Amino acid sequence: MRRILACIVSLAMVGAAAGNSAGNSWNKIRYSGGTVAAKVNPYDWNTTLTVSPGAIVLVFGGRVTERIKPDQVTALSYGQEAHRRVADMVALSFILTPLALFGILHQSKAHFIAIEYHKDDGKPAGVLLEADKGNYRAILGALKTVTGKPVANEP
Repeated sequence: MRRILACIVSLAMVGAAAGNSAGNSWNKIRYSGGTVAAKVNPYDWNTTLTVSPGAIVLVFGGRVTERIKPDQVTALSYGQEAHRRVADMVALSFILTPLALFGILHQSKAHFIAIEYHKDDGKPAGVLLEADKGNYRAILGALKTVTGKPVANEP
């Protein structure tokens, strides 16, 4: 009985290690605003975040994809600090759309994560994500590890 249990545990660990080599992925995330022009339902958890050493990939509602290189990330923040920083980023961008401002001034006790970065053309950009209470710490840890940036206002 112990050998069977040991085999099951070993296979589970090998499977988990193989899954983590491609990167960490979370799908219980909401896009709450930023410079990415993505039409998403604010009540659905319809955004997927994949963090790997080669790229940070966001898929909004299965239609719009944003790929960020880890060396393009300029700052990471959490909580109300994340709100403020992304609101500043959107205010500084040249094209303001109502979609970009959606949700930025909303105050709550949700787990907000902001990723600030520079696009390939050098223009600043940012996204504000609302993470689930069960995955926000893992997301912050993965982003911090891949980018090498500290998280402002880390819990």
